[in-house]
Amino acid sequence: FPSHDRRGMGRVICAIPALERFVQKHPETTIVTYGWTQLLWGNKLLTDKVFDNTTKGLFHRIRNTQIIKPEPYYNIDYINERTHLIAAFNQEINLDKEPVGIPKLYLSSTELANAAQLRKYANGRKVIAFQPLGSTAKIEGETVVDTSVRSLNTETIKYLVSRLKRDYALFLVTDQQIGFLSQDDFISVVPSDVRALAAILANCDYLLGIDSSAQHIARCFNKPGSVIFGGTNVINASYPDHYNIINDIKDKKYMPFRFAEFEWHLAELENGNLLNFTKQQLDEITTNITKHIKTTT
Repeated sequence: FPSHDRRGMGRVICAIPALERFVQKHPETTIVTYGWTQLLWGNKLLTDKVFDNTTKGLFHRIRNTQIIKPEPYYNIDYINERTHLIAAFNQEINLDKEPVGIPKLYLSSTELANAAQLRKYANGRKVIAFQPLGSTAKIEGETVVDTSVRSLNTETIKYLVSRLKRDYALFLVTDQQIGFLSQDDFISVVPSDVRALAAILANCDYLLGIDSSAQHIARCFNKPGSVIFGGTNVINASYPDHYNIINDIKDKKYMPFRFAEFEWHLAELENGNLLNFTKQQLDEITTNITKHIKTTT
């Protein structure tokens, strides 16, 4: 499961149910990850099977085995928007279309207790985890650039923060410096690693995010939330039976991840304005989100 810098976390999470099914059938399996290995720690079926690709001796462990490299982004049901990433992984790994469940992450009581300290900074308010940027986003001055058209722009981010901070404590999910935001508007807790981040999200009351890793982690812990969509597709990447989906546009140009690079470029051009909201739209979106928070937390 390749991961370059911040990319690939959601893929690893979504592969968990299929990996569990495969290991139950093939208990001698070795799982090699290229990032986010620690997400599988604590899983009784997978912990002893998973190795980071930098593990010493790994080559000799797998060189005489059958090697499978699943790629759900090439799956025909996935690219035709008929199935979720979880199911696409199951098709590629287990070669079946039997339903698989929602992924689970396993955290220790110590990890959860450490993360619960963020409540001290909430002053009795509900805590909203806010992830405005995807892993492909770059910040250039005060401009957000994202070729996958998933990340919120500067105006939307500022607007949502200004409205939500009045009534809620905000935890910002990011590994980038966002210079146009004030750190005073957020709980001053910085996770040490991805497991600490997962524990924090497990302690939050609600998620407000985009198509990126936080929505997958929060879903593992059955947290309510709202997810704002841009260039990617809800059926592929999110949980519409669980989350409040915002901006689910049906006629957007499909973005072919990891292949057909020219078609990706054309899709980026056509989808480029999907997340450019007017003031009226932002008012409506914020009203929608706050109503959902009140009814689900």
